[in-house]
Amino acid sequence: MIEQYDSKMIRCPRIGGYVNFKLCRSENNMLPCRFVAGCWQMQIDINKYLSEHFSKEELDKAFVPPKPKLESLVATMEKAKQRTGCQS
Repeated sequence: MIEQYDSKMIRCPRIGGYVNFKLCRSENNMLPCRFVAGCWQMQIDINKYLSEHFSKEELDKAFVPPKPKLESLVATMEKAKQRTGCQS
């Protein structure tokens, strides 16, 4: 059952406060947070849980590192230029 650990609480280093497991397993567009394995490894058998409830493709998608900030900012600026029709 995917909800079996939902009420367990842990301190989240990203948020800076306590969160329940439900948030950790679904905060990334209904996929786990990319840090879930490290945060929960001492509390539950997280690798077993993840493999039982998510496909390999879903986990690959969830654990992709984010783009570097500069790359993300440039991409956002380019999209904004295209929407407004600006040329530089």
